[in-house]
Amino acid sequence: MRTHRSFWDYFERRYQLVIRNVENFAEHITPPFSYATIITVCLSWLSISFGISLWLSKTVLARWMNPIYIETENQRKILSLAATVEELEQQITSQTEFIATLQKIIHGTSKQPLPLPSTFVEPVEADVKPEPSVVVSTSQKRAGANRPTCLVPPINGMITKPFHREGNHYGVDIVAKDKDPIKAISTGIVIFSDWSVDTGWVIVIQHYDNMVSICKHCAILFKKVGNLVRAGDVVALMGNSGEISTGPHLHFELWSEGVALNPEDYINS
Repeated sequence: MRTHRSFWDYFERRYQLVIRNVENFAEHITPPFSYATIITVCLSWLSISFGISLWLSKTVLARWMNPIYIETENQRKILSLAATVEELEQQITSQTEFIATLQKIIHGTSKQPLPLPSTFVEPVEADVKPEPSVVVSTSQKRAGANRPTCLVPPINGMITKPFHREGNHYGVDIVAKDKDPIKAISTGIVIFSDWSVDTGWVIVIQHYDNMVSICKHCAILFKKVGNLVRAGDVVALMGNSGEISTGPHLHFELWSEGVALNPEDYINS
């Protein structure tokens, strides 16, 4: 019994650590402690360290060191990238077809309808109030039931050559004063603004609900591809550019959902 008591006394015996400064012999005494206190602190520190290590191995470190987790994450990223690439390829194919057909329409060599692009940024509503125009005719509502019914005339002038689908004349020729301003018929985004040998300076605007307007034989273009235009904004000046032009005039075309429309049914000139 005495031996057992002496053993516990050895662990419960209290000590103090005295630290003395060798220069001025000042003493710094630590709080009292025992071997039992030291063992308790060490065991507590080991338990806490073990718990933190176990938690890290199951969470944070698993992302860095667990090959199964890394492989799963890589497969997920690969599948996501593959889906994104496939979607981009479809968009590129659709836009390439749209641009190719649009180029043929601009040069006047296309006899097929204009395909719709896969993406279109819907512009904000215009603040400018459009001038009065006629309402969509019943026979052409199938080409686009949600088209705008009020459009700004692109230019004030006289129509010298009307729309004639059978004769491959997919627009109207409007004669006005040379260098008269050409206006956007509605809010939209410029998708083409460049020179064509046959039709000269051409600007193409994609409007709300995939309606597309084309202005050919311009003298000067004021807008670039990607510019946002609003109804009534001046986008070009009327001119006589292009080899097939017979004099100063505006050749104006209107397309909706792949169908060439008669501008006279939508706009009062």
